[in-house]
Amino acid sequence: MSREKVLFIFIALFLVGQTVVAQNRTLQGIITSAEDGEPLIGAVIAIKGNEAQGTITDINGHYTLDVPSETQALIVSYVGMKTQEVRIPHGRDKLNIILQPDNQMLQEVVVTGYGNFTKSSFTGSANTLRADMMKDIPVMNVEQKLEGMTTGVNITGSSGQPGANQSIRIRGMGSFNASQEPLFVIDGVPVTSGNLSTGGFDASYMNNSKTNIMSTLNPSDIENITVIKDAAAASLYGSRAANGVILITTKRGKLGRTQVTLNVSGGFSNSAVDFRPTLNGDQRRELLYEGLVNYATDQGMESPTEYADGLIDNYASIPSMEYTDWRKELLRTASQQRYEASVSGGSERTTYYASLGYDKQEGLAKNSSLERYSARLNLTQKVGRYGEVGANMMFSQMNQELNEERTSAINPFFDVAVTMNPSMTVRDEEGNYTGAYPGSSLNPLRDILTDYNRTRMTRMFSTGYAQIEPLKGLKLKETLSYDYNIQKDARYYNPLSSAGPKSGSDARTAKGFIEYGRLNSSTSINYVHTFADKHNLDVLAAYEVESYETDHAVGEAFGLPSGILTEPDNAASLSDFMSSTQAYRMISYLSRLNYNYDDRYYVAGSFRRDGSSRLSPDNRWGNFWSVSGMWNIGNESFMQPVRHVLSDLKIRASYGVNGNQPNSLYGYMGLYSYGQNYIGNAGSYESSQPNSNLKWEKNYNLNIGLDLSFINRIFISLEYYNRDTKDLLYNLPISSTTGFTSYLANVGQLNNKGVELELRTLNFSSNGFNWTTIFNLSHNRNKIVSLNGELEQSIEGTWFIHKVGLPYHTFYVKEYAGVDPQTGQAQYYLNTTNEDGSLNRSLTTDANAAQAIAYKGAEPKVSGGLTNQFRYRDFDLSFTLTYSLGGYSFDKAGTYIENGTTGIYGNETGSTGYNLSVYTLNRWTKPGDVTDVPRFVYGEAAGPQNSSRYIHSTDHLRLKSLTFGYTLPERWTQKVLLQNARVYFSGSNLLTWAKWKYYDPETPVNGEVFCEAPTMRTFSFGVQLTF
Repeated sequence: MSREKVLFIFIALFLVGQTVVAQNRTLQGIITSAEDGEPLIGAVIAIKGNEAQGTITDINGHYTLDVPSETQALIVSYVGMKTQEVRIPHGRDKLNIILQPDNQMLQEVVVTGYGNFTKSSFTGSANTLRADMMKDIPVMNVEQKLEGMTTGVNITGSSGQPGANQSIRIRGMGSFNASQEPLFVIDGVPVTSGNLSTGGFDASYMNNSKTNIMSTLNPSDIENITVIKDAAAASLYGSRAANGVILITTKRGKLGRTQVTLNVSGGFSNSAVDFRPTLNGDQRRELLYEGLVNYATDQGMESPTEYADGLIDNYASIPSMEYTDWRKELLRTASQQRYEASVSGGSERTTYYASLGYDKQEGLAKNSSLERYSARLNLTQKVGRYGEVGANMMFSQMNQELNEERTSAINPFFDVAVTMNPSMTVRDEEGNYTGAYPGSSLNPLRDILTDYNRTRMTRMFSTGYAQIEPLKGLKLKETLSYDYNIQKDARYYNPLSSAGPKSGSDARTAKGFIEYGRLNSSTSINYVHTFADKHNLDVLAAYEVESYETDHAVGEAFGLPSGILTEPDNAASLSDFMSSTQAYRMISYLSRLNYNYDDRYYVAGSFRRDGSSRLSPDNRWGNFWSVSGMWNIGNESFMQPVRHVLSDLKIRASYGVNGNQPNSLYGYMGLYSYGQNYIGNAGSYESSQPNSNLKWEKNYNLNIGLDLSFINRIFISLEYYNRDTKDLLYNLPISSTTGFTSYLANVGQLNNKGVELELRTLNFSSNGFNWTTIFNLSHNRNKIVSLNGELEQSIEGTWFIHKVGLPYHTFYVKEYAGVDPQTGQAQYYLNTTNEDGSLNRSLTTDANAAQAIAYKGAEPKVSGGLTNQFRYRDFDLSFTLTYSLGGYSFDKAGTYIENGTTGIYGNETGSTGYNLSVYTLNRWTKPGDVTDVPRFVYGEAAGPQNSSRYIHSTDHLRLKSLTFGYTLPERWTQKVLLQNARVYFSGSNLLTWAKWKYYDPETPVNGEVFCEAPTMRTFSFGVQLTF
C-alpha cells in the first residue's frame, strides 16, 4: 500500500474519531437570578442556530445538554428575565449562567394622567392594556377593543351599526340621572365622549342618538389604555370621575431611524347570531290555518277545516311570484376596508409620529355605513438643557348613514323580525316597486334605499405643552388643549314613505347641526426626589380650568317639489324649528403626594376642589379626596427564603370620594321657554322648576387588593370594592297641580360591591415559542339603598321597577308558569299576598288576576374574559373569549307577536299581519305536550305585555376576537428593502354559544331588547409592511 493511501486512511479515521467525541460532549451547570441568586426552575437553554435542540432546568436550576463541537453559543431565556446569548468557553464542560431581570416586562407602567407609575408601586386599582394586546381587531370603536380584556368593565352596545354608541359601566351603575359613563382622557386631557344629539322635536329620527364621538379616534394610533377603577387616582379628576376613568395614550416617536408602516386590510361582516329567525311562507300559512281551525272548533262549528279553507288566503296568501324573503331583500353581507400609513422616529432631542387612516364599514342593512378619515401628528422637542415642548394634533371626519331602530316601517330589523311577512310583495312582475299588499304603498326596501338619515361629524383635537426642569426633580408644566366638534344631521322621507312623523303624500326633510368647543388649561408643578437612597417622594400640585360651549339648531320642512331638491329651503312649509346655545365652566385646584420607603411601604393621598357653573353658588364647590397605601411584603428580608417560589406579594387599600354633577347645564335654575303662541301673540312658559339646593352626587369608594406572583410565571390579582353613591340626583314625583310631574333633587343612595380576579400566566417562553394566558372574572352586586327616605319603590314604564333593596335594572312582570299540558292555555302564578305576607303560588289562566312582582334583573352575576397569546417563530396567534352568566333581558319585540291577535292575522283585505318567531313551531298542539308556547287560536286576546314569558337569559360564551399572523423571514424582506412584512387574518364575534338563541345575548344596559341592529361578525385579511 502506498504511503499516500495510508496517510489518507489515518486522517479519515482521526476525523471520524473527533466527530464521535464531539457528539458526546456534554455541558451542564446551574442557572440563577441576578436579583437574589436563587436557581431558576424551567429556564430554557437552546443551541444558537438550532433553537429546536435544547433543554430546561430542573427544580434545582440545573441543566444538562449535549452539544456538537462546532456550537459556539447558547440562547438562554426565562420569563421575566432578559434573554441572553452565552458563548461556550473552550475546553470547559461546566457553565453556570446568571440571568438579569427584564424590568420592562416586570414593571408594567400605569398611566394616571397626573404621573406614570410602575405597576409594582401603584397603590390603587388599575389595568393597562398595551397596543400589542389589541392589535388588528377589526372594530371601529376604541371601546370595543376593551371587551373581555380587563376586570370590572362591562361594555354593551345599544346598536350593532358601525360607529354606534357604546355603554360602559366600570364596577356597576353609579347614578340615576347624572352621567353613568366613565371619563375619557386622551394624552392627559379629559374629552367629551358618548353621543351628540341635535335634540328637539325629532332627535331620535335625526340621528337615533347612535353616533359615537369616540369613533373619531383611530384605534391604530393608540399605544396603551389604562382603566382606573378606584378613588386612589380617579379622585384627582374630581367631579368627572365618579364612574371611573379610561386613559388613552397615543403613539409617540422613539429614538432611532425613521420607520414607515403601511397597513391594509379588508373583509366582510354578517350577523354574529341568527337574528330573530322567523317562519317561512309555508310555516306561517300552516300556523294561521291551525289557528283558524282551533277557533272554529272552540266555537262548535260543524266543519272547522272548511271554515279555515275559506279564510286562509285572506291572511296568508301565496303570491304569484312566490314568497318574499325579506332578509334577503333588506339585509346583506357587509364589506369593510382599512388603509393606514404612519411614520415615526426621533433623535436625542426630537421625536415624531404621524399617521393617516381611511376606514369604511358597511352596515348589515342596505344603505347603512360608516366612513372615517383620520390624521394625527405627535411631536416632542427638547429645548436647551432643561426644557421640553410637545404637541398632539388629531383631525377626523366621519360620514355615517344610519338605519331606523324603532317601531318604524323603515327599521329593517323590525321589518324582518315582525312586520313584514312572506306573503307581502316587494316588486311586481315587471320588477317595479309595489305596495306590500293591495291598497298599500308600504314598501320598506324602496323607502330604505330612498330615504336617508345621514350624519357628518368633524373633529379637531389639539394639545400643546411646555415643560421646564429648573432643578433636578422639579418640573413646571403648562398644558393647553382645545377639542372642537361639529356634527351635521340630514333626514329625508320620500312622498310614499310609511315612516316618520309625516302624513299624506308630502315628502319631508330635516336638517340640523350641533357644535361644541371644549377648552382645557392646566398649570402644574411636580417634584420627585429620593432621600438617603430609601425615601422616595413624589409631590404634585395643579390648577385647571375647563370651558365648554355648545350651539345647535334643527328644523323640519315639508312640501318638496321633487326627490332631488331635498334641502329644507326648497320646501313649501316649515313645520318646526328649534335652536339653543349653552355653556358651562369649571375651575379646579388639586394636589397629590406619593411616598414610599425602600420600595416596601407606600402611602399616597390626593385632594381636589372643583367649582362648577352647573350648581348654584351656595353648592358650587365640591371637595374630593383619596388616601391609599400598600405593603410590598415580597421585598421584606424575611421573604427571601421563598422568593424562588413566591416571587411577589403585595397588599394594598384605598378609600376616597369623587363626585358627579347634573347632566343639565342649568338644572338648578327655573327656566322659561319662549316662542309660544297665545292667540296670535308671542309668549313663554315655565319649562323647568328651580332647585337651588341641588348639589354634587358623592361616590365613596373602598378598594382592597392582593397581588401575588409565583416563580415569576403566575400573577394573581384579587380585589374587593364597596362603592356608595349618596345624594343621588333623582326625578322625584310631585303633584301635577304644579304643572310638572317631577323635579330633580338629591334624594337617593345606591350601592355597588363586588370582587374581581385576574390571573396571568406565562406558560412557556423560549427563543422559538411563547405562550401567555390572561383570565379575568368580575362580580358586581348593585342595590338601591334608598330613594327619598319615604318612597320604597317606583314603577318605570310597563316592565321595570326601582325598589329599595333590589338592583336598579329589575323587571316588574307577571310570572309566567308555562302552558297547561292538557288544554294548551297560558298559565300564571297568582303571586297575590297572603295574610302572613307570603306569596300565593297558585296557578291561574286569567292573566288579569295575577299580580306583577319584581322578577330578575339585567345585570349579570359573573362576567369576564380569557385571552391567549401564542408566538412560534414567525407565527403569532391570539384570541379572546368573553362570557357572562346570571343576567336577563326583556324581549320587547316579543310582545308584538302574541298568540292569534289581529296584529298577527291583520284584516281580511290582504296579508297584512305580522310574522312570528320560529319558536312558535314548538307550540302546544295536543294534550300532553310540554312547552312554553300556548295553543295558537285565531282571535285569542293578547296576553299581558309585562309577562316573564318575555324574559330570557343572557348567559353566553363568545369568541370575541381572533388574530393569526405570519411574519416573513428577514432574508426575504431585506431583498425588497423591507424591515418587516406580516400578513394576518383577524376576526371579531366569530362564534357565540348562548342560552337564548333568538337574538344577540349582548343586550343594552337596562336589558330591554327590541329590534336594534345585531352585533356584527367580522372577517378581515390584511398585510402590514414596515420600511
